[in-house]
Amino acid sequence: MTDATPREESPMGPLARQAACALVVSGGMFPVGLSLGWPVVLPGLQSDNSTSFNITNNDVKWLVSSSGMVGMLTNLCIGTLMESLGPRRLLRMVLLPGIVFWLTQAFTPSRLLLYVGRLGGVLVCNILTTLICPLLVELLEPDNRGLLCCLPEIMVSLGVMVVYLLAHQLSWRTVTALCATPFLPLFLFSLVIPESPFWLVRRGKIQAAERALVQLRGPAKYKKSNELAHIRRSIQECPQATITDQLKQLRLPHHMKPVALLVFIFVLRELGGQYAVFTYTLYLFQQAGLHVDAFTCTILVGVARLVATLASSLFLDRVGRRSFLTGTCGVCAVAAAVGGAFLLAEVPRASWVPLAAVLIFVLSYGLGVGPIPWILQGELPPTPVRSVGASITTFFFAVSMFVVGYIFPELMSVAGVGGSLLVFAVFNALLTVVVWFFLPETGGRFLHQLQEVFIVQPPPRPLADVTTFADAQDGTPDLASSP
Repeated sequence: MTDATPREESPMGPLARQAACALVVSGGMFPVGLSLGWPVVLPGLQSDNSTSFNITNNDVKWLVSSSGMVGMLTNLCIGTLMESLGPRRLLRMVLLPGIVFWLTQAFTPSRLLLYVGRLGGVLVCNILTTLICPLLVELLEPDNRGLLCCLPEIMVSLGVMVVYLLAHQLSWRTVTALCATPFLPLFLFSLVIPESPFWLVRRGKIQAAERALVQLRGPAKYKKSNELAHIRRSIQECPQATITDQLKQLRLPHHMKPVALLVFIFVLRELGGQYAVFTYTLYLFQQAGLHVDAFTCTILVGVARLVATLASSLFLDRVGRRSFLTGTCGVCAVAAAVGGAFLLAEVPRASWVPLAAVLIFVLSYGLGVGPIPWILQGELPPTPVRSVGASITTFFFAVSMFVVGYIFPELMSVAGVGGSLLVFAVFNALLTVVVWFFLPETGGRFLHQLQEVFIVQPPPRPLADVTTFADAQDGTPDLASSP
């Protein structure tokens, strides 16, 4: 009796399966977008006389910057949780508590419980932010990564826009309560997605890894690709079953360099002002003194970010990560500089220019600066250090978020909105330089191929040197050098 050859199937079959998994996994970033945009309700909370507590401007700074503060305390531990529990199981475990934290915020009788709900909610968001992109990259084929790995940023943009729209029509309590609704369906859908094949192989669960790959690729494509053998080989070459193993692997230069590069990209990206633009949006437009309703400007920002991120998913694989990120960083730098200069110069009848500059900044962010670093978070760290690399990256990401979230109101009071935009322009220009000179292209490559990108190969010795060395060993004279 011979083994039956798997029947060929349409290429759309594996793509549809991977797209469905990517949609569920990326859906975990929708609550992250809700959390990012939630500070837009704070002006309404401050003016609500029906509450038994008052929210000061200092409370606003702490509530906005709480995401970075919690991330600094917890993100380095998330890699350990991912390795001990598995990324898919950890994803399931954090979704349901998110409901409790958001409802605590919505129906809080005191300022203390408001802080408890907010801190718990951003803890869930930090865990989701750390685990989703590495899990997504390990579930997808290289040809589908550019398209489907944009989904997390699309979900974040959608979450931000939804909060902006809801805050324009509803009370802060209603908006906050509605932010709890996505968690239950996400939990139910997460029950059907497979675990990361890489994590299963690290745990010695080879048959489970094979079943996961067959589920994702289809039997025929799985048999052709020999992907499981590549995964096993890449893991056997470098011990990585525990966080201790991964920390030892991180000492190797070709493992440390991509993680360090990713840290620089994320820190410069945050210092470039995106967190301030999307969390202090309403305050920013109110302070800028534009002759347009601040809430209208806020909604325009949300729509622009979503549309640009959707467009990014269509072009990213065709253009390439490096060139796309370089170009959009440069546009962000120019837009912030132009907007800041016009605000500082107070040019007559040109109040529309800063608004246009901010919208161009947001469009460029959505096209490349927003989604690409998250894709790189899954692609760039080598397999032996992917979990610990994600934790380190999101730790520094959280530090920079906290700095920007807490300092931005002070920066606005000292330098104004125009001066703040000029500061953001400088950091976006620095990010452009770093990406151009140091980031390799990662699109279209298997993860085991990307592990070799930062390995410095010694230059090959010229053939003449090899011949001379061989001649010297056997005593034969060098004919090439004879007169």
